[in-house]
Amino acid sequence: MPYLLSITVAFFALAIVACKSGDSPKQPASTTQTPRNRTATATIVPATNKPAIRAANVVSGRVVGVRDTLRFVVVDFANGRMPQIDQRLNVYRLEQKVAELKVSGPYRGTTVAADITVGEVMVGDQAREY
Repeated sequence: MPYLLSITVAFFALAIVACKSGDSPKQPASTTQTPRNRTATATIVPATNKPAIRAANVVSGRVVGVRDTLRFVVVDFANGRMPQIDQRLNVYRLEQKVAELKVSGPYRGTTVAADITVGEVMVGDQAREY
């Protein structure tokens, strides 16, 4: 029993020492302090400075194959909802719209073929419904 008591006391003493914050040097107060850089989880719209709200269950996929001569692409929707046949999708590269697609099928697993209606598409572009 004394062995268990000594282990418990040692544990609590170690926990108290570990949780005590050290004395850090104080920075002089300034009237022009800049806020720390933090990672934002929402997209900020520059014009209004308000976060943009995006739907959670949207059709969104990545272009995994392109055949320019036949004007079709293969899009993988592994992380999202699959599109319907004849659904129109916009293609974005670096958040800039570069093309439009029309889903034509066939479906194979999480991929589907789509016709390029407007623009040029490259492997890695994002296809989404908005």
